[in-house]
Amino acid sequence: MLSIDFDSYLKSIQKNLEKGSERTHYPALKDLLDAGASGIDAAIEEKGNKAGIPDFTVKRRELLVGYVEAKDVKLDLDVVEKTEQLKRYQEAFYNLVLTNYLEFRWYVDGKCRLKEVLADRGNKLEPLDVDKVAALLEQFLNFTGEVVRNPEELARQMARLTKAIRLATVTALEEESSDGELRQLKQGFSEVLLPNIADEEFADMYAQTISYGLFAARVGHAQAAGGDRFTRRTAGTYIPATNPFLRRLFNTIVETDAISQIDWAVDDLVQLLSQVDMGGILENFGQRTRQEDPVVHFYETFLGAYNAALRKSRGVYYTPEPVVSFIVRSVDAILRERFDLPLGLADNAKDSTTQKPRVQILDPATGTGTFLYEVVKQIYGNLEKMGLANQWDSYVEEHLLGRLFGFELLMAPYAIAHLKLGLQLQELGYRFKGKQRLGVYLTNTLDEAMKKSEVLFGQFVAQEANEAAAIKRDVPVMVVLGNPPYSGHSANKSEWIENLVKDYYFVDGKALNEKNTKWLQDDYVKFIRFGQWRIDRTGCGILALIANHGYLDNPTFPGMRQSLEKSFDEIYLLDLHGNSKKKEVAPDGSPDKNVFDIQQGVAVAIMVKYPR
Repeated sequence: MLSIDFDSYLKSIQKNLEKGSERTHYPALKDLLDAGASGIDAAIEEKGNKAGIPDFTVKRRELLVGYVEAKDVKLDLDVVEKTEQLKRYQEAFYNLVLTNYLEFRWYVDGKCRLKEVLADRGNKLEPLDVDKVAALLEQFLNFTGEVVRNPEELARQMARLTKAIRLATVTALEEESSDGELRQLKQGFSEVLLPNIADEEFADMYAQTISYGLFAARVGHAQAAGGDRFTRRTAGTYIPATNPFLRRLFNTIVETDAISQIDWAVDDLVQLLSQVDMGGILENFGQRTRQEDPVVHFYETFLGAYNAALRKSRGVYYTPEPVVSFIVRSVDAILRERFDLPLGLADNAKDSTTQKPRVQILDPATGTGTFLYEVVKQIYGNLEKMGLANQWDSYVEEHLLGRLFGFELLMAPYAIAHLKLGLQLQELGYRFKGKQRLGVYLTNTLDEAMKKSEVLFGQFVAQEANEAAAIKRDVPVMVVLGNPPYSGHSANKSEWIENLVKDYYFVDGKALNEKNTKWLQDDYVKFIRFGQWRIDRTGCGILALIANHGYLDNPTFPGMRQSLEKSFDEIYLLDLHGNSKKKEVAPDGSPDKNVFDIQQGVAVAIMVKYPR
């Protein structure tokens, strides 16, 4: 601890007490912090320039140490601790000091470690136990933080910094005019994908995307094993070219000062990621969890640390790998045995009429790409059995990238799907060339309309959505598979999908006259209807989904059941039950557990339509 002149500090506070606001004491507090340890620089933050940040950012030789929030001398810190602002700060900032200039409270990971009083308020400020205050400041200024040794620690640290980005984004949106950078960003997203999205929801989605986008870039940086330092300015270099949307997002926002108000929060996350052994952490995670795709399973760990409740509300439940494998292997077997396609999902035969590949594959709710990952794995296995694995590089370029598609509405899972599939193809031996991209698109599957936007970010999203719309409309997709979201209060209100679902309101041409038809507007019903529509347009194919099992026997769904019977020649159903609402039990009387952590039971449906 360097020599701290508390007498001069208190004299300065005393002198400025009559001037009013807490900002009049900023210079004195800055001098106190700067003198507290070698190399320290406490920067006073101008709130108009940075959003959602405490009053002081403390660094040592450009590396972040922590933050200090200063309140008026007259304020009781017990009261301040209960405010919403401080609760957000405690959640977002790992190493934080709260002070009213006379009392100091030090928090680590949201918990108060020490609190000391330098002087009592009175006509004259007399120092009390300066040694204890000096010790508190010394520990705060020399705090090195949690050493990241494993994936769980990295997830916690990333979650904390993602909350800081979210807080900064919300604060900036509140302060910005309608033509501000973040407002324009939100407007573009709202115009194309999610109309009427609230500020909090957009900030959360944006923070997650930036956070996991930087994580993806850091993974790419580790694989490149380059000598250059990982920074915000260079992060986009390591975003795979297979994801042009995310690269454009980083090129226009993260690497520049386009949204300067939140740059500080992004820089903090970059600093964390630059200091971890990313290769070692992912290898360790893969070995311990026995997962072949630790990058995406790390996202589940991250989301659990970031907001466990959000994981439930968004339906972020990874389909268990045995279920995914069963569905993919079943589709592959049907293609080989019933459609006379010897290579199954790997078959690249072309339709004699259209001259397009017959087996075109789409996951309309791709999430983090779990089903497409298993499809690629199955295809590689099929080629291997036929002795064709040595042709993988040319096969992917000529016969796979152009017939494998995924649609996703949320930016963070979309970014992860690109990362996961790109890594998988490379690990199997494929090397991407030029500007090749993966066929995973940021789009609303249940909206057919072409999109346009007047703002820059909206143009990026619109380009993605329009490319996806062309695939929905024109590509003769033969296999639709996946795990659609379930939501009784669907936010997907597009006229196009609602008109399609109206077919389910009739039996034998007569209206159902069902009083409560809202369950026919559940998202999973709309995704089944979309898959049915796409297979009907192709003229043959397979619809294979795991979804809410309510449509199997619920009295609201006779029109849906009849419509599916008319479209498909064979329907295979595997009811996995697990409906806690119905208090279902196993044959031996034990609890009937769900394959997901949800109350609603689920079923696998594989529906087959043969060529006429």
